[in-house]
Amino acid sequence: MSTPASPRSARQILFALLLLAGNTVYASQILQMSRPFATGEPGPSFLPALLCGFVYVAVLCILSGELRKPSAAALAAAEGSEHVPRIGLLGPVLAIALTASFIIGFLYVGYLPAAFVYTALIAGYFNYEESGNCRRAALIGVVTGLCVTLFGWLFFVQLFDLYLPLWEF
Repeated sequence: MSTPASPRSARQILFALLLLAGNTVYASQILQMSRPFATGEPGPSFLPALLCGFVYVAVLCILSGELRKPSAAALAAAEGSEHVPRIGLLGPVLAIALTASFIIGFLYVGYLPAAFVYTALIAGYFNYEESGNCRRAALIGVVTGLCVTLFGWLFFVQLFDLYLPLWEF
């Protein structure tokens, strides 16, 4: 038995379809550019092509998630976290505050400390939200922060030969 889509699901599906249409128009323009590695280096179409690929994957994730979503009653019963009060407000506010802090921190202390602190705190919070174990969340946050910071730095330096500000005062 199929249940009708809730208004929120219908909006998410509509959003995904609009994103799909816009991304397809954008991708058609990329086809008019030179191939990304035609000269042996990433060309001007590399990042737009990579972005289009990510957007197509995101659209598939949105659509599959919305089409497999449980009923509204089941979602209402499962909503919330037993570890974080007012999670519907706290999570987004914390993510916005940490993102703003990352941007400001990047300007003043450079990539390495800003990226590490940002990713460690975001990963730590979301792991704590899920598990409720503060030590485990902190450990996962630190490991995630180290990995993301290192791979992000290597991505820019090794692939694009762009050197990010490392530590500035």
